[in-house]
Amino acid sequence: MFELAPNPYSDPIKKFHSELKGIQWKPPFILQTIQAIISSIILVVLSLFYITVGVVAQISTTFWDLILGLGEKMSFSQPIESTAYAIALALYFILFLPFFILQSPIWMCGWLATKIGLKPFIAIVFIFTVATTIYFYTPETATQSYAKIIEFQDSIRKEYFAQDSVNVIATEEIAEEPEELPKKISKKKLNSRKRK
Repeated sequence: MFELAPNPYSDPIKKFHSELKGIQWKPPFILQTIQAIISSIILVVLSLFYITVGVVAQISTTFWDLILGLGEKMSFSQPIESTAYAIALALYFILFLPFFILQSPIWMCGWLATKIGLKPFIAIVFIFTVATTIYFYTPETATQSYAKIIEFQDSIRKEYFAQDSVNVIATEEIAEEPEELPKKISKKKLNSRKRK
């Protein structure tokens, strides 16, 4: 039977939902209100991830499981059956690729966070967001650099490619007109002179 892979965000949503339900409200309600607001924000973010990245991850994981299952069947099947499995495997892989590409940024972030740790990953994300914010929200620096590049390109174009003909500076010796070369005598005239 065909089974869909579980959504990776379903367990965290259940956990934060149970925490939100388990808040014990006591006066003056300040700490409980802060906890409820933070848990609600986390639930909203996780719900957005559940609808977008989670569904894509479910689909790609399901197709990957199908690809692995077909690979195992191919190793124990007859040659005719294995060609049919190979065609199905290729089709599953073509369907798997776009979903994997869509989820790959989040997957890479999770893989990097597990490899280097959560605190260095948060520092890298913070530095990256600050750099992109500076780049996109202070466009004068980028505009100035682009303007310099375009000005340099225009100067090269005007200097080397604006004229159709190339100006050649000639010295006096080259500029003098050459002496007239003796004219070649045609063969008919030579034959007539020989007869005389």
